Parts: sequence; structure tokens; C-alpha cells
Amino acid sequence: MKSSNLIITAAALWLQLPGVWGQRIRLNEPTTDPTSINQNSEIAETPFLPDEALIEQGDEQEKEAPEATENLAINRTDTNPTAPPAEQPVPISALLFAGAPGPKACRGTVVLSINLAKPGMQHATPRCYNVPGVAQCGNFVANKDDGCQARIFAEPDCRTFSNLAVFIPETRAFGGYVRSVEVRCGVVSTAPPPLNLPGLQLPPGAMQAVG
Repeated sequence: MKSSNLIITAAALWLQLPGVWGQRIRLNEPTTDPTSINQNSEIAETPFLPDEALIEQGDEQEKEAPEATENLAINRTDTNPTAPPAEQPVPISALLFAGAPGPKACRGTVVLSINLAKPGMQHATPRCYNVPGVAQCGNFVANKDDGCQARIFAEPDCRTFSNLAVFIPETRAFGGYVRSVEVRCGVVSTAPPPLNLPGLQLPPGAMQAVG
């Protein structure tokens, strides 16, 4: 009888003590990014990644991205610029017309035609040409290297000088009252020297402004 009571008492104490059968075992749940949104927001949760993995992933994206190149326009200044194109050779000629000059060309009929062989250096000696009648317009054509010029006179035999016409490599109307003309080539054109003018002199007692 005593042994049965002891067994019942031990069993009751055993049931009151917390045992392994009554404990709840807590399993480790997978950790997710606290900033991620639940499934109802239609955005998938992303697990935490180590910092090293993020850095490596960024490096791979930079390697895969193509390098952007820019085409820069550079203003280039040549120290030795190319020389201008040479003039097209034109014959040495002078045409004098009876009519007055028009907007682009001389009018009337040709009253005097002068044609000289090139080069112009061989015509360095001036020669006078009388115009039959009176000319009011003329075309004087030659290359600049020929160095030709015509002195215009208002009287026959190259008397009473009135103007000077320079031969150029294009047809241009030159107006004037012409009775005779003196043609000369081989003239070397020289640029006039710069004017050597003294500086502005201040009057006595005057002071120059500063600033």
C-alpha cells in the first residue's frame, strides 16, 4: 500500500515539473532585409548580402559598361599656312570703247585694241598709243606678275596726263576721257613705308591723364 502511494506521488510530481516534452523548440527563421516589403506589395523580398558581394557586383557592372568616347573638335592653327593658289594666266590686253562704262561692262564699240606678249618684263619701255577719236571706257587685263600699267592722257601723243590704270587679272570697266594711252609693264610694286609720325605733344603745364 505504501509503495503504491509513493508511485502515485512521484508520477504527480513528474507531471508538474516542466520537461523537454512540454517545451517549445524555436527554429531559426531566415532573415530578410528589414527594408523589404511583404508579399502583398508585389515586391519580392531580398535576403541580406555581404558587403564584399555588393562591391564585387558593382565592379562587374562597371567592367561590363562600355566606355563612352567623345569626339572633340580641336581648333588647329598651322605654323606654316599653305600659300594662296596661283593666278590663272591671262593675256596682256587693253580694250578701249567709244561708249561710257555700264554697270558691269563698257558700252559701245572697240576703238583701240592692244595685245602684248608675255611675260610683261619684256615691255618695260613705255609705249604711247593714240586713240582714233575719243574713248570713254577701257578694260586693262593682265596678271599681277606682269606688272603692267597704263597712263591715261586727255590729248593725243600722250599729253596732258589725267589718270593711271593698273592691269588686273579680271575684266573691269575703267571710265575716263581718253585720247591717248601709255602702256608699260615690268613695274615692281612696292609697299610704302609706314608713316613715322611723332607722338602727341602735350602743351606746357598739362598733365597726361592716367587710367
